Amino acid sequence: MKLGIYGAGGLGREVLVLAQQLNQSSRWEEIFFIDDVTDENVVSGIPVHRFALLDHQCTEVVIAIGEPAARQKLAEKVLARTSLTTLIHPSVFIPPGTHIGAGAIICDHAFISCDVDIGENTLIQPHASVGHDTRVGPHSVVSSNVTLAGHCLVGKRVFIGMNVAVKEKTTLGADVIVGMGSAVFSDIAEESVALGNPARVMRKNEQKKVFK
Repeated sequence: MKLGIYGAGGLGREVLVLAQQLNQSSRWEEIFFIDDVTDENVVSGIPVHRFALLDHQCTEVVIAIGEPAARQKLAEKVLARTSLTTLIHPSVFIPPGTHIGAGAIICDHAFISCDVDIGENTLIQPHASVGHDTRVGPHSVVSSNVTLAGHCLVGKRVFIGMNVAVKEKTTLGADVIVGMGSAVFSDIAEESVALGNPARVMRKNEQKKVFK
């Protein structure tokens, strides 16, 4: 089996490092990038292929894009042809009763507590903390050093910026963006962009896009 990392940008190179650590036991015979935008044929010494030209029967894929809506779009594209694989850093312990969805990426020194549900194709970046009984919806991104307290509910395609703290029993609706360094003490309605301490809604996420 081969591993295709969809996205050859900065996040893709970080995911490559994780995949190489996991491949010390030769889980994959080959690791390569998939990218339909770049003109590069090699990135970080790894070949770059176009999705349409892959041998999909011999390839499993992980999405290495930080934009939640794009993560969902690419996941749907991949699942029409092959499967998503899950990458969990060796430093991360997953307790019994916690569920990690297909295609999720759990990076180094993330803390995943008991009875947690991480949705499919979700990215949990280094040193993030997900408290007990918390649910994180599919295609979401939880950035480095985020703390989600217990019993939080995070919707689909949510982006939580670096160093955000979210109070227990708080709901973040679908397509929410929380700006880095924010402290969230109350629920945030879907399609909202919020930031600050305490976090306040600044505008609607009408374009459903984090990076512009």
